[in-house]
Amino acid sequence: MCKKINVLILFLLLSCSHQDIKNPTSAKTDHVIIQEFSRSEVILASHLLTRIFDGEMAPLACVPDRDEASLLLRTIRPRMEVVQDDLEAMLDNQKDIDDLIKECDQNCTCYFIDDLFREHQLVLSKDQKKSLTQKKIKKELNRCLSFAQNTFCQGELYKTLDHEKSDFSFEE
Repeated sequence: MCKKINVLILFLLLSCSHQDIKNPTSAKTDHVIIQEFSRSEVILASHLLTRIFDGEMAPLACVPDRDEASLLLRTIRPRMEVVQDDLEAMLDNQKDIDDLIKECDQNCTCYFIDDLFREHQLVLSKDQKKSLTQKKIKKELNRCLSFAQNTFCQGELYKTLDHEKSDFSFEE
């Protein structure tokens, strides 16, 4: 009787561990799906949608109102969380911080990087602060948002979000 119970417990343990092996594969697949767009594209689209939602920017043809902006923001959120996690992981390495600052004006992320640094109370060197001035950030943000306004509706990210948004809708 005791041997049967031990065999049953062993069988249950093996079946449970088999399920655990499957889950990382699906999580890995989800991560790949989320990573198909560049960080800067996700950051810029998220910021654009937030500005439309907040009424700080005019609606777009593909984002005609606050409700659509809200739905697209919910849809982009998992991608944005991955981007933020990736960038936060870089904050422990000085070279990575330097690279983020050097590249931010080329990839339209200076405002986001600056906010991230402030949120994490990162102390920057004089050279880093000089490279990341508020004037530069504001100028870059205006240029980048203008670009995003003109290209978002035709981009692959919007098409993907539009396709996925039914998963994030509250309607029944």
